[in-house]
Amino acid sequence: MKFDPSPAAIWRKYERGQEYKRAIGLFDRVRRNEAFYLGRQWEGLRVQSLDPLIFNVLRRCVNLFVSMLVSDDVAVHAKPFDEDEEGRKTARVLDRAFASAIERSGVKSLGRDLLKNACVDGDACFYIRFDPSLETGQAVKGDLAVELIDSTNICFGNPASDDVQRQPYLILAMRREVDEVRAEAKENGMGADEVAAIVPDSESESLRRCVQDGGSRVTVLLHLRKTETGVAFCKTTRTATVMREKTLPYRLYPVTHLCWNRVRNSCHGESPLTEAIPNQIAINKLYSMYVQCVKQVAFPKIIYDMTRFPQGWSNDVGKAVGMRGNPNEAVASAFKAPDISTQVLALLKQMMTDTMELMGASEAALGTVRPDNTSAIVAVQNATAAPLELTKMAFYRFTEEWARIFLDLMGAHYGVRTVTIADEPGGEPLRQSFDFGALARQDMRLQVDVGAASYWSETMQTMTNDHLLESGVISDPIAYLENIPDYQVRGKSDLLHALRLQREKEKEEPIHETENNA
Repeated sequence: MKFDPSPAAIWRKYERGQEYKRAIGLFDRVRRNEAFYLGRQWEGLRVQSLDPLIFNVLRRCVNLFVSMLVSDDVAVHAKPFDEDEEGRKTARVLDRAFASAIERSGVKSLGRDLLKNACVDGDACFYIRFDPSLETGQAVKGDLAVELIDSTNICFGNPASDDVQRQPYLILAMRREVDEVRAEAKENGMGADEVAAIVPDSESESLRRCVQDGGSRVTVLLHLRKTETGVAFCKTTRTATVMREKTLPYRLYPVTHLCWNRVRNSCHGESPLTEAIPNQIAINKLYSMYVQCVKQVAFPKIIYDMTRFPQGWSNDVGKAVGMRGNPNEAVASAFKAPDISTQVLALLKQMMTDTMELMGASEAALGTVRPDNTSAIVAVQNATAAPLELTKMAFYRFTEEWARIFLDLMGAHYGVRTVTIADEPGGEPLRQSFDFGALARQDMRLQVDVGAASYWSETMQTMTNDHLLESGVISDPIAYLENIPDYQVRGKSDLLHALRLQREKEKEEPIHETENNA
């Protein structure tokens, strides 16, 4: 089917995606889940008979899940299929390039926000782009940038599948200032009439979106589709074109998608909060009624004869109380209502415990259990973390996907850059030029170590080097230090530099002795 790049055609695709989201109730579900996570759990209800209390069980569970998933580190290693000298050099370059790109883009810190969004909303996305204005410390500018995309702002060409790379097209919606969009359109060579057609959403014919920013923003749609030569991009609003379609030599869509709980035949996932919200509502109601009842019946009440105390009763200390008749015959007594049934509080505690355990947050995982039996607690924690393993594997797959996109964009945009690497293991690091464009012509085997796997692989690497040194297989101290992770030896670079100077000095001494003997 021929692609129509007109703003009206792209907007119709976007509207179809929005209609699908409305059909599955995504907007209402996301709004409700977000409100309950943030603690706005009585929003819209007019309660006059009791004080609305909130015991936010859901937020504690979400924070536990996110902390369990991001507590491990992420390490990326690239290996070529051809294990020759050039391939090994490329692998060393990529290790440093990945470390630099991960640090500059902040993808690790964004991973926490992404997991929170995925847990609360059901799914979330990363959009990875090349920003040519970022400083790199070299004459060449530009580096990778990562943006977090909400599930409500991405439209899949095939909403029955969550596989990003198999989509016929993707549409990312962004809310931006009108002046900023007009300036971008001018930079992209758009005419004056097209620039003037970029208007705020409030000025469009019949847009359902509720404009809360004073009508100064416009919805910009980024349309992505795969072609024979790469991935084609174009930007439009409802009424104008911001950027005409251009094709970049990408092999992958620069978008990664994570579902918390996959839903069959749907591109959107399901949040664990959705099914637990009725439990949260019941807990809040019962607690509020329990506290209200305590305030009403917990304290004794004074009962008096109104005919003898026409001015009422007073509990003020030392204040005289007027009455009629004989004071010795005054009728005033204290009354205490029956105590509240203990079943109410027991039910509340049981509901909170059952809700958290069904969501996967037991007392052992939360750290609220007494450490009487350490082995039993560890076993319970492992059993509690087991249901989260499926989500953890999905997050690891998601991490591998953005790492492959990093590699794809490096090959397309980095060009020739200066890197500091050694020509061979154990050699002196030198500043060299490397053409990242060659990555597009090479088949790289990308190994992504996430979490405990990365930690144990690096620890095992150090232990193996120790055994090789003890057995005499490795006799060169420089080769030994080169194979140990940097963080395990403080001042590793200074130590390597001192060892190389010592080696150079040892090489020069025999030469001087030979000259003196001659």
